[in-house]
Amino acid sequence: SRSAVGGTSCPLCCGTDCAAAEMSWAGRRWGRRQRAVLWAVLLAAWEAAAWGQLRYSVPEELPKGSFVGDVAKDLGLQLPELRARGVRIVSEGQTQYFFLHGKTGHLVTAERIDREQLCRQVEKCVLPCELIVEGEMKFYEIEVEIKDINDNAPSFREAEIDLRMSETTAPGSRFPLPDAHDPDWGRNSVQSYELSGDEHFSLAVQAGPGGDQRPELVLAKALDREEAAFHELLLRAMDGGDPARTGTARIRVTVVDTNDNAPVFSQAEYTVRVPEDVPVGSVLVTVTATDGLVKGEMGWRKAEAGDRRGPESGVWAASGPCL
Repeated sequence: SRSAVGGTSCPLCCGTDCAAAEMSWAGRRWGRRQRAVLWAVLLAAWEAAAWGQLRYSVPEELPKGSFVGDVAKDLGLQLPELRARGVRIVSEGQTQYFFLHGKTGHLVTAERIDREQLCRQVEKCVLPCELIVEGEMKFYEIEVEIKDINDNAPSFREAEIDLRMSETTAPGSRFPLPDAHDPDWGRNSVQSYELSGDEHFSLAVQAGPGGDQRPELVLAKALDREEAAFHELLLRAMDGGDPARTGTARIRVTVVDTNDNAPVFSQAEYTVRVPEDVPVGSVLVTVTATDGLVKGEMGWRKAEAGDRRGPESGVWAASGPCL
């Protein structure tokens, strides 16, 4: 006799072989069923990811209640369905940045958002949240990118910078300056520096390891303290916004004097005629000398024996009788 197995026949004398064949065929049939179910699950997951995630972008500092996106339209949901199914927005963390407007189906801001406070020094600032449909146990991922606006001006930590330079400093010498800080991102951050105020100095800007700009003061022309004891400069930092915002710092350079001038008398020779009975303490002659130094920095050597001088002066007086 013969037994049917999956549409084929098998002799009774080969019972063991027939059982093995039947198990093999059943395994293939179950494998096909598993693969079909798996493909259906993957397809459903792919479709959910395709239409179940929304992305929007808005500028920072919008007032509360500002429009972000039309969630109802983008998800294909009708307004009555939103209200009937118990739809709500949940943000990550303790702060709720967005909520769903029940009458319009729009996603709107729940408060004013400051990008610099949330994402300092981060190129892309994204706030994730979820739309939960409680009636259907579904949720949709939403990402809102917060775009930077130029709401901050560059600023220096110190508004006034004091530098001291010797008048023998070689032209071309460089002096690091403090850089400006701007919490805005990208083009809205510090983009350039300018220097004004004096032909003795120029500005160089070096690129730092992180791409930041580092200003340097360059001595373009030799200093002369006798010509100018101080130099007043203005350093300006500018961002790339439209219109651009600026920040300034004042630079005061003090020129330190060196002994590069010899004293020069008003006359090369002084001739004085004195009577022999001149009283002690009488002024005999007054001499003057200059060397470009400030008052008090030039001294006098001791006069010849028999004469005396007043302190820090060029006045000679008789100290005894002329014999």
